Amino acid sequence: MEKAPHYDVASWWTHVTDDDCDLLVRTNNGWLFNCHLDPSRFLRSPEVTEQYFKCLNMLRSGEEEIDDFYLEDACDWLLQPFESLINQLAPATIPLPALTASGRPTLSQYLFPQQVSCILDAKDNKLQPIRVEDSQQYVWRASALKIDDDFAKDLDQWIPTFHPCTIEVCYDDPRYVLIKPPTRVIVTEPDGKPVTCFFKSFRASSRKAHTNIELSTHKKIAKTQLAPPHARICRIYGVVRDESGLLGMLFPWIDKRDVLSRWLAQGSPDLRRRWTSQIEGSVKALHQEGIIWGDVKADNVLIDKNNDAWVIDFGGSYTPGWVDPDKAGTLEGDKQGSGKIMDMLL
Repeated sequence: MEKAPHYDVASWWTHVTDDDCDLLVRTNNGWLFNCHLDPSRFLRSPEVTEQYFKCLNMLRSGEEEIDDFYLEDACDWLLQPFESLINQLAPATIPLPALTASGRPTLSQYLFPQQVSCILDAKDNKLQPIRVEDSQQYVWRASALKIDDDFAKDLDQWIPTFHPCTIEVCYDDPRYVLIKPPTRVIVTEPDGKPVTCFFKSFRASSRKAHTNIELSTHKKIAKTQLAPPHARICRIYGVVRDESGLLGMLFPWIDKRDVLSRWLAQGSPDLRRRWTSQIEGSVKALHQEGIIWGDVKADNVLIDKNNDAWVIDFGGSYTPGWVDPDKAGTLEGDKQGSGKIMDMLL
């Protein structure tokens, strides 16, 4: 008997005014179940309705726990009615031809999964999941930024482009293959050399103007000779693109300990002085090239396995509390945010 696939709630959506919600349930063999729950479909089911709203409020809260009721408990309860449908419809293994020669899945399998839409009915407190055939209402789509021909031609002039079907996804835990969002991926250079990269996807909320700023900044960085030890800056390696548009960016993989904000307590006085010097040097090198960091904060400094500090994220946004709104995207804003990082370190 074939082993059932592993699955988990990958994400969810709730609404401020409406009381329905949507769960995205992914399996480790490349399926995605769009599960829609609406209390208006619960007939004569007060117990189900009460528990549903308890779970809904948990999802809306953004908290991990409220009065000994945990986010995981809420997800488990909302997922449980759909489990029989998932086990019935999702095949037990990914078809072998869909895997790469290495046995890893591709980024395409995550971004463009096989999908099933379903809703939940309840009558007299008995739950019944129902598959919705040929429904476009509950379909998940990968965030892709549309670009015109001129934009695409400009990209091709300065940065490599990779199709998602050629990118392999690495997972440390086989239970979460194609469930957790991909971060560590492998691309193959023209000479056949594999390169490990960090995949940064575009969010649904990403704006083209925001992306233009980030790519424009990386284009400027690409034209410089900025490199360790004088400047530790995470330079872009490539972009991920298909017929639908831009899907994300690729950066050289950094074996990190953590971001500075979380690793700070582990730093000895000598390490803190080292990080201070490295961050100051990287920011100074950027400014000498006329490049603004932008979103300056401790979360945008990576501490790697060698205890070196890397400056990351050039998206052009800013974080309140680190940079004043009127200084965002300016040299003064960089100095303000960097000063606050230095205050943390010294």
